Amino acid sequence: MMKVRAGELVILGLSDRNLELLREGKPILFDGSEVRLPGVKIAIMHGKTERDMEQELIKNGFIIPQ
Repeated sequence: MMKVRAGELVILGLSDRNLELLREGKPILFDGSEVRLPGVKIAIMHGKTERDMEQELIKNGFIIPQ
C-alpha cells in the first residue's frame, strides 16, 4: 500500500494484494501519523454494498445502530 500526503491531499494507493485482503474481510488499519495526521487512526474496508459495510461496523462495535 502506498501512503502519501501532499499538502492537504492524502493519497492511498492499494495494490492487488491489498484488494484481495479487503475482499477476504481483512480491513487495513494504520496510524495517521504515517501520513502526518497524528492522533488519527485510518481504516479501509470493503463490502459488496454500503449496507454490508455498515453491518460489519456494527458487528465489530465501531458504530452503534440507530
